[in-house]
Amino acid sequence: MPSAITSLPDGKDTLLSKNFESLVNIDEIRECLRLIDEEETRMDSSLDTMLAQEQELDSSLSTLASLRPQLSHLQTKSIEVIETIDKTSRLAEVISDKVRQLDQEQSRAREAIKYVEDVQELKYCVASLQEAMSKKQYDEAAVLLQRASKIDKSILNGSLAEFTVVRIKNAYVSSFIHLFSFSSLPLKIQIILQRH
Repeated sequence: MPSAITSLPDGKDTLLSKNFESLVNIDEIRECLRLIDEEETRMDSSLDTMLAQEQELDSSLSTLASLRPQLSHLQTKSIEVIETIDKTSRLAEVISDKVRQLDQEQSRAREAIKYVEDVQELKYCVASLQEAMSKKQYDEAAVLLQRASKIDKSILNGSLAEFTVVRIKNAYVSSFIHLFSFSSLPLKIQIILQRH
């Protein structure tokens, strides 16, 4: 008679595949009872383990449930922090743009101040040059002409210089200021300039 016990691939017997009605031999019945006993013990142990884990799981779930309000509060706070950082970032960009604009304005102001200072220098040189030429102080005139020659030529053509610099009566000085023409200066001034 074929055995009612079927072996699993790992060598253990399974009760699910047994046909208990076909058991007639006392040894097979005892073996079957032993296997059922072992299965019951294994299942009890498994259930005990699951129950122990359930208690741990319940404890963990309780802990998580108690943390939920704190987590919700933290989420709200983190959203507020993110919004604050976003606003700060936008503010930093605005400030950075304003600083760039101020730098540009400061640069323009420096250029304007330099322009006015150059016009003032030109005005001084022209007035002093006229005086030096009228007194025939050619050394002084040469120094003044040299100073005037260092002024940016765009200043000479600018409307501010034309508006503020005194009209020049001496034709030689006038031609130098407007054209920086060395050859049109009196010979004595040319010699003095070459020495400087």
